[in-house]
Amino acid sequence: MTSVKSLLAKPWIWSFIGALLVWLATIAFTGGYGAGGMVTAALSLAVFTVIVGVGQMFVITLGPGNVDLSLPANIGLASAVAMKVMDGNDSMIAVGLLAALACGAAIGAANYLLIWALRIPPIIATLSASFIIQSIDISYGRGLQIKPPPGFADFANWQILGIPVLAILTVLFTIGAAVALQRMIYGRSVLAIGQNIRAAWLAGVSVGRIRFLTYTL
Repeated sequence: MTSVKSLLAKPWIWSFIGALLVWLATIAFTGGYGAGGMVTAALSLAVFTVIVGVGQMFVITLGPGNVDLSLPANIGLASAVAMKVMDGNDSMIAVGLLAALACGAAIGAANYLLIWALRIPPIIATLSASFIIQSIDISYGRGLQIKPPPGFADFANWQILGIPVLAILTVLFTIGAAVALQRMIYGRSVLAIGQNIRAAWLAGVSVGRIRFLTYTL
């Protein structure tokens, strides 16, 4: 009983309970039709939200005022870059993914340089950057009608016992992120900066470098 009360006291558990109730209500409404398909679809869509949420969590953990509002625009541009580089060829999948990661990292680094150089709040810097990135994305991806490589599409749709492989990999990714935040020097530094940036600096934490790495991440 104590463990149940302890679990219910955690705020995040209610989002899972809410999702379960919605799923049960939908099953009741449809008479059980498509129950498994709904779970599979939800897991497939949740992958992208979780990955973005983890990245945003690291930025927000840096302390009050830290946030990255350029993420949606960043994702759009990185996706266009990946698809253009892959050009529908399986042999270019790795190169396309590396190009997308490089694009995203460059935007993240540029965001922090804006914050550092102009001394403006992150919410303003990243929101302003998002408009610029969106404009580049619209110009670069105008009329883009490239299908993903067959091998890439097959991997994205690969399932094990009805569970998308991407969802399984995302669970491993979140575990890795938790370990990095709680056990690694980098994660401890992020937490220290978020709790008290001056105390972290006095303790020898390279505040500027850690913040730069976090926005780039």
